[in-house]
Amino acid sequence: MERQIVETDQYWWSRKLDGHFIRIQKQGDKWKFNNKSGRTVELSHIKISTAQFEGELLGELVVGDGKSCTNADIASAIASASTDLRIFLFAAKDQSGVLPISKFVELSIEGDNIQKVEWNKVTSRSEIRQAFDGVVTDKGEGVVVVTETGFVYKLKPVQTVDLVVVGYSMNVGENAGTLRDLLLGVMDDENNITLVARTSSGINSTNGGDLLKVISTSHVKSNYTEVSSAKTAFVFIEPKLIAQCTCLDIQGENASGTILKPILTYSAQDGYLYSKDGESVAISSLVFQNLRTDKMPSAEHAGWNQLKPFLGSADDAAEIHEKLPSTIEIKEVFSKDSKNGLAVRKLILLKTNKESSGKFISYINFYTDYSPGRKSPIETDIYLHHSLEEAKIKFLALKEENIKKGWEKVN
Repeated sequence: MERQIVETDQYWWSRKLDGHFIRIQKQGDKWKFNNKSGRTVELSHIKISTAQFEGELLGELVVGDGKSCTNADIASAIASASTDLRIFLFAAKDQSGVLPISKFVELSIEGDNIQKVEWNKVTSRSEIRQAFDGVVTDKGEGVVVVTETGFVYKLKPVQTVDLVVVGYSMNVGENAGTLRDLLLGVMDDENNITLVARTSSGINSTNGGDLLKVISTSHVKSNYTEVSSAKTAFVFIEPKLIAQCTCLDIQGENASGTILKPILTYSAQDGYLYSKDGESVAISSLVFQNLRTDKMPSAEHAGWNQLKPFLGSADDAAEIHEKLPSTIEIKEVFSKDSKNGLAVRKLILLKTNKESSGKFISYINFYTDYSPGRKSPIETDIYLHHSLEEAKIKFLALKEENIKKGWEKVN
């Protein structure tokens, strides 16, 4: 803290509350409450009175005093329209932008079940450290620090999580042949594995070689493919190793709502099979520490009990499935007689209609090649595009490259 926080004449700090972000806007004589996804939250029991202020109020929606509630507690309270929900305001915004904290603390904001957080002014980073230690000792999540010039810091203690190692990827280029990333998940009571993170932090020249020897001896099949940041596919392994990792923050929601990631089943015969997308989390600053040889791949040792307090609303998780279905922009199918039977090549340009969720690209090209005499008869390539123009150019390029003399159009 004392090395990385920008040095300035004064700072403001407040206790960090683990709530749901709320944006409050005035519409006529009424106030409208929106969550971070832009959806309206009904909070009729919360009354607000401001004197000579026009703009937006920003806060955290919590249960009670907010010191010990979780995301799950808040989601449940919203679903039941509980009057235990309260808002702690931490900032305000007018036509000129977000107010400096020194101006915000002077605002007169009153009402029912709403109040401002307590911003404390200090003049040194050592005082921030003292404040942080005091909040953590009081079992708080951490502190938020703001400078008058607008720098914002969230200070939280390092957390430890135990995750199942699902797969790994290799480096390319000058570091080819060395370990790059670990693909990690958590288990539920039915031994399903939800993917939660990947990390290369903590893997280095000292431990990478020995780690690779351990994890590369148990390759298994998977009908689900995960691509690394180096554009190479992860190699899947038996779910028998537990990685102890540290992190700074775990979030069950982003700007688009609940975070959804693949849920996989596993068996010795079939390997990994994709089941569906389910509630998951985003983990920031995840660093691999070591393999836990004293722990087993189970819900007890590497399960959701570590992460459930951070999950978002079940309503948000369901919302993605209620969106419009995808539509086919272009579909062309071609066939050709071969010595092994009828070969088929299919090109589909799909519009997802889900791009507004932030979880889907706008357009997808699928190129499928079926050859009955091949060891792997069906092969499909997938290409992602932001615009229809870009997608059509790729569609035509795939057609020109793969549909030659002898192929007959069948649709």
